[in-house]
Formats: sequence, C-alpha cells, structure tokens
Amino acid sequence: MSKNIIKLEKLTFFGFHGINDYEIKNGQNFILDIILHYEVTNHSDKIENFIDYIELYNLIKSSFEEKRFNLLESLGKKILQDIKKEYKSVFYINVNMRKPSIIIDNNKDFINVEVEYKK
Repeated sequence: MSKNIIKLEKLTFFGFHGINDYEIKNGQNFILDIILHYEVTNHSDKIENFIDYIELYNLIKSSFEEKRFNLLESLGKKILQDIKKEYKSVFYINVNMRKPSIIIDNNKDFINVEVEYKK
C-alpha cells in the first residue's frame, strides 16, 4: 500500500457565502486550495484504482454551490464531509479558502480559512 497526493490549487468559484449584506446580495469570488492524501492498493495504470481529479473537482464545485453558508468554516466542513463520503481511501484533507475581494486598510487577499481532516 502506498500514499498518493492530489493538489487542486487556485480553484476559483463565485458564491454568496458570508455574513455581510453585500456578500449575500452581490456574491464574490472565492479561491480554494485542496490537498488530499489517499491510499492506493492496486498500482495498475487504470483510473479505477485512483481518485480521478476531474471527478474530485466536480465534487468540490458541487459542494461549494449546493448551499449558501454564513461562515467559511461551515463551507469547509461540508466539502470535507462530501470528500470523505465519496472516497473511502482518503486519510487526509486540507481545504484552504480565501475571499480575495476583501480589503481592509489596503490589505487584500490576506484572509485564509483552513479546515483539515486527518484519519
């Protein structure tokens, strides 16, 4: 048995997540980075023995768009739960989420919320 790692970086989705009225009304871009570790038992050259990163992307996108959340922490938890449910071989997930449009005192793209799962 061995470990494989998938990294999906700088995934950009538009959504209405947040607690401020303008976020809920107008929406904004979110940037997600996902790191996923999983076990592989069969090392053949067939996709059936691995996690298809296109299917993983589609699952993350669906999780992101399925419901509006006030907090990024809640959104992250939903993404973790959906990945764990779909892929039983996963033993580590890290989801990093950013709101690049938030600007405070000329600081932008500086807020990151991270959720993590370890088996």
